[in-house]
Amino acid sequence: MGQYYSPLVIDKSSNTKKLMSWPFDSGAKLMEHSWIGNSYVNAVYALIHNNPCKVAWIGDYSNNPYNPDDDAYARALPHDKFSEFFNLVWGENSKESMHPNDFTKEQLSLVNRKTSGMYIINHSRKCYLELGAYIQRATVESGDMKGWCTNPLPLLTACGNDRGNGDFDEGNIGHENIGIWAFDELEYSDKMPQGYTEEHFCFIERD
Repeated sequence: MGQYYSPLVIDKSSNTKKLMSWPFDSGAKLMEHSWIGNSYVNAVYALIHNNPCKVAWIGDYSNNPYNPDDDAYARALPHDKFSEFFNLVWGENSKESMHPNDFTKEQLSLVNRKTSGMYIINHSRKCYLELGAYIQRATVESGDMKGWCTNPLPLLTACGNDRGNGDFDEGNIGHENIGIWAFDELEYSDKMPQGYTEEHFCFIERD
């Protein structure tokens, strides 16, 4: 069966914001919305724009099994703490989701194929990804998916990949980096951080 995902954003005061795909007219499976230009994903970029927050893209199958030996996100938090966040998204009394009306038109188009000079900064690991350079190397150049570019933010923070249809499958380029930034403090900024290490991730689905 398909796995659905919902991002959770946690600010420095431990306040949380949840987003679900349906209000944004977007698919809920990971690879239905993880592309450059998607407004649902852009809403998360807007929340961390010059505003460092912890980010996790939580799948509804991610809480069982919970195996630190296999999953980067499971190494980030004890299971009981992860379960608290999981229940904010997928529990019976889950947190109310944000709506597109909570964002401006400009925010919902914040990241697109022309984006350059912008950085996804990981303050937890003291590293960054230059998004314009990423878009250049990760955009498919030929075949049925020509012009397609996978968005790195959902994949780097994904929890529960490989558990359902619509996930980023093993064998795809970059699969080994799925979820390695989950629950890290991330910021989207036009200021390259000094003293941080540049990462050169690339996520491409194979035909």
